[in-house]
Amino acid sequence: MFSNLPYKIKIALLTLIPLILAISAIAIATVQQTKKLATTQATAFENQLIIAKKEELKNYMGLAYSAIKSAYENPLIAEKYAKQEAYNTLKSMDLGKDGYFFVYDYNGVNIVHPRKPHLEGKNLINFKDDNGKYLIQELIKKAKNGGGYTRYLWDKPSGGKSVEKLSYSIGLDKWKWMIGTGIYIDDIQKGVVAMKAKAKKSTTNTLLLTSMIAIAATLIIALIGFIINLSEGRLATQKMRDLTHKTVNFQEDERKRVSRELHDGINQLLVSVRYKLDNAKIKLNKQSPNDDVKDVINAADDILSTGIQEVRRISRDLRPTLLDDLGLAAALDSLISDFSERTNIEVTIKNNCKNQRLSQEIETAFYRIVQEALTNIEKHAKKTKHVILKLEQVRKRVTLSISNDGIGFNKSTLDQTNPDRGLGLRNMIDRAELLEGHMTVNSSLEKGTTVIVNIPL
Repeated sequence: MFSNLPYKIKIALLTLIPLILAISAIAIATVQQTKKLATTQATAFENQLIIAKKEELKNYMGLAYSAIKSAYENPLIAEKYAKQEAYNTLKSMDLGKDGYFFVYDYNGVNIVHPRKPHLEGKNLINFKDDNGKYLIQELIKKAKNGGGYTRYLWDKPSGGKSVEKLSYSIGLDKWKWMIGTGIYIDDIQKGVVAMKAKAKKSTTNTLLLTSMIAIAATLIIALIGFIINLSEGRLATQKMRDLTHKTVNFQEDERKRVSRELHDGINQLLVSVRYKLDNAKIKLNKQSPNDDVKDVINAADDILSTGIQEVRRISRDLRPTLLDDLGLAAALDSLISDFSERTNIEVTIKNNCKNQRLSQEIETAFYRIVQEALTNIEKHAKKTKHVILKLEQVRKRVTLSISNDGIGFNKSTLDQTNPDRGLGLRNMIDRAELLEGHMTVNSSLEKGTTVIVNIPL
């Protein structure tokens, strides 16, 4: 398929495809790197916030322990009253609308819960969050091991729904208590999601910008290629036109030279021979020769007369001297007169350019086109009785039309791929196009044919 494409399209594709592939690869790499960077940044952001939250929880637990230290470490206070004092202190400590301290014994029985007092006294050792984690067991385990952090899902007091929470718990081994507090980190997740969304939007914008650059670059290259092709095409066309123009001018000059040689050389020799034959006939008539000699001389004279007329006709067809000396109008009058005399076809001429001379190239082209058209009418346009030839100048354009009332033909024969298309018609079209004009042929069966040629001045 690629091998069947025109050469210019192949060059364009070989130029554009690598560019598009390169820009696409850059765009894909940019998107991948942007996604990777966004993920790394989001993870780093989340880790930094978690570290900050953990430090905050440690500080809260330090405050809580400091608040109950006097009761817990004082041996003079009975354990019962010390626990009650610690209970009252922890329950009254408030860390905002969502922050509080909770206490469980090592068996999982809730002792303090400021936000959900109905849980106090209940054993929640087997309580699981929405993810199935035994969070009370985890909190107690970390507390027994010297303190630690636990992540789980818990109902947010201000939100009413289960969200992710980070807690820090320590143990009071003397009382077998686990004291803990927590911070809801759903806002961290929202920040991470927002950052990823922003990164995704940035990635989309980057991809869009890259696509726009790719499209713009492709269009610019395509436009430059089109301009170059157009310029090169025009230059090639102009060079071809100049070459054809030189070829036609050379042909016309050569025809003119051959015509002059026939007229001034061979024709003069033939006329001289005929003159001498005439003198011979006169002398023979005076001497009364026999009739056989006279017949031979008369036959030779007839053949010579025919030869002279044929040389004159060939000379005129090659390059009529009237075209160079008197112009197109006189040359057409002579051409049509000979045509009518030879074919008995009436020709009407309507010419409004008689009073001016056109350029030599245009006059030659019109003469040759009319000459070829009349030849085609004589050979192919059977039943033709009348031909109308019009030559007129409108503004800066000269129009020639030749119409006949012959049998006409099917216009499909004008197709360039048709083997029946004649070389004469191609020559007529080439002569018109050589002068930046154009030729159209209108014909239909039994309705005649019209040839129209337009050439700009």
